[in-house]
Amino acid sequence: MRILAGDIGGTHARLIYVDDNSDCPVRHSGSYACAGYPGLMPVIESFLSHHAIDKSFDAVCLAVAGPVLAGEAAITNLPWEISADRLAAQLGTRNMFLINDLVAVAWAVQGLQPDRIVLLQAGLDQPATPRRAAVVGVGTGLGAAELVWSEGHYTAFSSEAGHAGFAPATVEQEQLLAWLHQRHDRVSVEMLLSGNGIHKLYRFFRDVLGVTESSRVAVQIAQADDPAALISRRALAADDELCTRALACFVEILGAAVGDIALHYFPLNAVYLAGGVVAGIAPLLQDHRFLHALTRKGPMRTHLQKLSVTLIMSGTAGLDGAVAYARRRCVR
Repeated sequence: MRILAGDIGGTHARLIYVDDNSDCPVRHSGSYACAGYPGLMPVIESFLSHHAIDKSFDAVCLAVAGPVLAGEAAITNLPWEISADRLAAQLGTRNMFLINDLVAVAWAVQGLQPDRIVLLQAGLDQPATPRRAAVVGVGTGLGAAELVWSEGHYTAFSSEAGHAGFAPATVEQEQLLAWLHQRHDRVSVEMLLSGNGIHKLYRFFRDVLGVTESSRVAVQIAQADDPAALISRRALAADDELCTRALACFVEILGAAVGDIALHYFPLNAVYLAGGVVAGIAPLLQDHRFLHALTRKGPMRTHLQKLSVTLIMSGTAGLDGAVAYARRRCVR
């Protein structure tokens, strides 16, 4: 099959082309900064031109960071509008699939290799194949999907869980919410659980709680293209109090939000975490703070402690899932 697949986020558009029709399978991939393009089709054209790929595909599957309704999508953190019908005509395919990005990650779960995952909580009495799972992704924004095993295969269901309201779980987080309400009419959980959210937490601890900012780190952040990545590195190194406290708070908020998402989908067997932000702070998620916040749900605590919780370290889960989805739909 000749498959074009994509994982289209608010910051990067990642594309992959696979052709396994011949004895010498072809596989090309590329990543593009979304800010440099007026829309999705120019990104695709650039990719196809660079690899000299002819149009007319057996299937095209694009996973987008936003809701997909009736074959139309608007990326939440990017001013692009995407139409499945228009893309099908432009790319020469009768099998055009437009899906949510977390649905794509969910489709990749079954094919994950042991060296691309980190088990955060083993869980108790879990089946070898989870019957129901929640998949949570943290990157430019926050997303979630449900994965259900039925009639010998998985089906994934999308959501917009990242736009749910932020619910503080500590006195410190109540101060955080009050501070954010001075700037926003509504505070969603993805305002904090995202790359931009890490920088917000840094400023909160500096400006509201009065944690001293290192002059050296201040200069580095001012010059950084991605302040969140810098703050995360300093927190992992544990050599800056402000960065360390900001990331500790981030981990606690993430644990609480993942626990809430698990309860919305309950009963379930497993939770999977994905995305560049969480993969980049894997050691911090192995700290007790994350699982304590995830399971601290009153009478549901013991149930949540029985779940397996897995961190996906693969940076290509969205693309792999989009390819798997295209193959499954074409076989059907």
